[in-house]
Amino acid sequence: MAVNKQIIKFLFLLSVLGLFGQETSIKITIEFIDEPIAVALAKLDNSIAQQLSYNPQILPQNTTITRSFEDQIPEVILVGILGPTYQLKNIGNYIIIQKAPLTKKEKTAFQLKGGIKDASSGKDLSGVSVYEINSLKSTLSNEQGKFELQANTEFKEATFVVSRRFYQDTIIRITKPEQLTQPIALKQEEPSKKGIMIRERVKVFSSGLAKFFTSIELRKNAQNVNFVDTRLFQLSLVPSIGTNRKMSGQIKNKISLNLISGYSYGVHGVELGGFYNLDREEVIGAQFGGFGNTVGGEVRGAQFGGFINTTKDYVNGVQMAGFINVASDSVEGFQAAGFTNTTKEMSGFQVAGFNNRTMKVSGYQLSGFMNTTGEMDGVQIAGFINIAKEVKGLQLSVINIADTVSSGVPIGLISIVKKNGFLSPALEYTDAIPVGFAMRVGVETFYSILAIGTNPDNYWSVGGGFGSKRFTSVNRKLFLNPELRWSSLTQGKIRENEDSNLIQLNFNLGYQLFKRLSIAGGPSLNFFFTNHLNAQGDPIIDLANSTIIDGQGSRNRYQMWAGYTLNIGF
Repeated sequence: MAVNKQIIKFLFLLSVLGLFGQETSIKITIEFIDEPIAVALAKLDNSIAQQLSYNPQILPQNTTITRSFEDQIPEVILVGILGPTYQLKNIGNYIIIQKAPLTKKEKTAFQLKGGIKDASSGKDLSGVSVYEINSLKSTLSNEQGKFELQANTEFKEATFVVSRRFYQDTIIRITKPEQLTQPIALKQEEPSKKGIMIRERVKVFSSGLAKFFTSIELRKNAQNVNFVDTRLFQLSLVPSIGTNRKMSGQIKNKISLNLISGYSYGVHGVELGGFYNLDREEVIGAQFGGFGNTVGGEVRGAQFGGFINTTKDYVNGVQMAGFINVASDSVEGFQAAGFTNTTKEMSGFQVAGFNNRTMKVSGYQLSGFMNTTGEMDGVQIAGFINIAKEVKGLQLSVINIADTVSSGVPIGLISIVKKNGFLSPALEYTDAIPVGFAMRVGVETFYSILAIGTNPDNYWSVGGGFGSKRFTSVNRKLFLNPELRWSSLTQGKIRENEDSNLIQLNFNLGYQLFKRLSIAGGPSLNFFFTNHLNAQGDPIIDLANSTIIDGQGSRNRYQMWAGYTLNIGF
């Protein structure tokens, strides 16, 4: 029997720590020496920021307490004073003490009727939340400040709390149905700075999707009521129709099951939603929504939405959606969406079918079409275009755009670096294409080339390539300039199935005459492949004077020879 009592006490202590071990509870040191329970509670009440609320008749009679507590939160001290047969609820600035039923019994119906007014002006107050703390039954006062609420509870008394935004809570206990003869006078309360921040956050979260899925009463309760309870399990059909009733916005759940959609204060465990999940504050664990999830705080764990995930704080873990992910703060981990990802800062992997958008990336940003960021420290890969203000790492796409490249390199068909980039138009002459114009863009260590050229009597060309301009350590005006070039050549009108390609590997040595004027040239190795042949099987576009290799396939001719290049860059 003693063992069972110890187990009950241990489990109760765990529940207290889980429900009340929050940042708002300040630890204190206190000592009781042969003091009656009522005196000990009064002493504790005077030593803490919260206010104890209880019926004196439920306290142990003729019992004294001799015990010291060092650096403990008030709820743990109360467990030590009262033992495990009492229940505690932290509501706003109150800690409510209740005598727990010894055994399960039939619930008793309690009804409370009355009116509510402002204590200073006497004005009737509408939209005031009235709720019973055990059953979670709730209602709102009407335009005349009137309310009526019935709640069933297994306790000997029902505890009702009257709450309104920016007013002090009022607690009413009844042991039988009661109609108040005088209106409840609520006193206005000057909220703390932290309280204002929380309430404004609730106001923001009550817009958009939350407003669509939730009732007016549920949102009003979220604004008015200043307590958070933790429960092991909740089941709902839609918000307001479930085990947590219209107080679901005040309940943090370990396991949350929403058949269609649900609305909770938060989740520390697992949440499953057939269509949509909404949580006012944090989700720590795993969250699955058939259509989507919306979280007002941070996500630590995994968030999976068939279409959309949104969070107004940071994500530490995994965020995956079929269409879009939005994290208003930052993501540390992995973010993947079928269409787009949006966050302020990304540390890890960001993958999207169409677009990734963030202010800072430390890691990898991968997209089927487009990536945009402010500072990019890592790898940015897109199917079409990458955009960044500052690049520290690798950009890889058809088009790369950056303000500056602090370290690393952009690789693409076109790489534009606005502030410290390399942009050099050039006139060119080679043994294969005597008249040419090229534009080199990117950074000097690695740039892309767009070029056009012609042999006025025979053919014209269009092409591109990549190159590097590296100054020697001996002379900052002398530079090495290797390039890999590709050109497509044709005579006049482009013919179907005509294919003539020239690949050039250039080994240039250059000299920087002035800031915007350089000259470079050197030997080149040329590879020419063509299927545009005459009746004798010779290339109609004749480029090579003497070849190192000259071969012929069933439908094409290929040649390799040594040549030369010369260009003047501006």
